[in-house]
Amino acid sequence: MVAISGNNGVGKTNLLDAVYYLCFTKSYFQSREINNVQEGKDGFRIEGIFATEAEMERTAIVWKEGKKKLSNNDVLVEKMTDYIGKHTALMIAPDDIELVNGGSTIRRKFIDGLLSQANREYLEHLLGYQKVLEQKNALLKQPGYIQVQEPLLEVYDLQLAQYGGYLMQQRQQISSRIPEMVRHFYTKIAGIHEAIDVVYQACVPSAEQLIELFRYNRRRDIEAKRCTAGLHTEDWQLLLNGLPYKTHASQGQKKSVLIALKLSQLETLRALGKAPIILLDDIFEKLDMHRLQRLFGVLSQLEVRQIFMTHTHAEDMRQALAPHFEDIISIAL
Repeated sequence: MVAISGNNGVGKTNLLDAVYYLCFTKSYFQSREINNVQEGKDGFRIEGIFATEAEMERTAIVWKEGKKKLSNNDVLVEKMTDYIGKHTALMIAPDDIELVNGGSTIRRKFIDGLLSQANREYLEHLLGYQKVLEQKNALLKQPGYIQVQEPLLEVYDLQLAQYGGYLMQQRQQISSRIPEMVRHFYTKIAGIHEAIDVVYQACVPSAEQLIELFRYNRRRDIEAKRCTAGLHTEDWQLLLNGLPYKTHASQGQKKSVLIALKLSQLETLRALGKAPIILLDDIFEKLDMHRLQRLFGVLSQLEVRQIFMTHTHAEDMRQALAPHFEDIISIAL
């Protein structure tokens, strides 16, 4: 347990994000790389050492002038997909409540992130789907008589169905396991048992029907100038007693189910033999002490290898962590 303390604005969150970046080659908080660059600079470099029982592994990432380079033990990595999944991390941050309150995009990102860490083939299919989707949307946005381009739309739809079929199969598999894990961890965090469900809202009942979905929606896509249905529109509905969590759960219930979702992600990766680094950013600001104590208790029982957490007051962290962790390293920024 590495407990990082310091006033607001000194860089506690940046430190956690740097660890996350070294695992995923991207920021947890910023989608645009330019937003990660210090004002007045033209790029950035992040370097870290992953210590395992077998070796010390040095990873460095440089972003400059729109180009990103990754080296592992001083050897340039040609494809980022060959590296992603080698080291895994799980972040819990204040804005994560949008996983419960926000739109479908955030929940898809959560599931896609989990499956991409667990399965490199899923990541490759996801990137392929996204690239074809971008090409199809660019074609649909072209002015003029798009009808003459229908043969090309058919090609794009066939490719989307091919990539999407694998994605859907993997999403169905993980969606059959997540609800039970969420209920299990929810009970541990909230201290009570409630009727909770996580329902996968697939765009079609089976992967074999994807191509028919794209063909059926072609006229609608042409009118809307974008691909209106597919794997990129799917969602996972959170239910409490059969009703939408977003509108019928209390703030405490929402926080508990959020942590339960994150712990389900952790347990899924652990079951695959991976050891994610846990990153807890300002978690004291969002959870009451009862839920915090239960969360620390669960993490100590799961025997997680390493946890980084941030808070403004070192003594608060020491008192909260002491009942659960013996090896606590305090760092003041």
